[in-house]
Amino acid sequence: MLRVVHGRRPVSVGRISLLAVALTGCGHAEEVLVPIAYSAPDTSIADLLVITTRKPSGNPATLYSGQRDKAFSLDEIKVSIPPDSHRKVGDVQWPKRLPPDPATDFATVEVSHLAPTQAAGSDWLARNLPKSRDVLVFVHGFNNRYEDAVYRFAQIAHDSKADAASRPT
Repeated sequence: MLRVVHGRRPVSVGRISLLAVALTGCGHAEEVLVPIAYSAPDTSIADLLVITTRKPSGNPATLYSGQRDKAFSLDEIKVSIPPDSHRKVGDVQWPKRLPPDPATDFATVEVSHLAPTQAAGSDWLARNLPKSRDVLVFVHGFNNRYEDAVYRFAQIAHDSKADAASRPT
């Protein structure tokens, strides 16, 4: 057995590994895409049109797996964002537990699956396209869960205050 000496007492590598696993498990709640009733004052709603080539997971809390699908899927997802006075601008305020508290956490308030044929000229675009006719497009990085990409997109749309479709309402 390999042992690392820390101070006067040896610490086993097993204990170090266990500590590392415990610390990485202290992240945010997962499976946050189940909509909740929107009920917090002074929050903003980011209304997003999300297109993905991920395979549906069959789980409404995650929506999509990390596997690729042959076709693309289209969803309208509304994310509640807490007031700036209750959050750090530039960060996603992940719930520590579910259901999230919209006063302090990002929270999914609506998920609507759209037919892929609704992508061009959709009702969503008609409702959300500003006079500038600009659209904010977010392409997430490698090795992200679907919910991570959705909440990061909501955060960027909100915090950038861009006059573009997908901006908060």
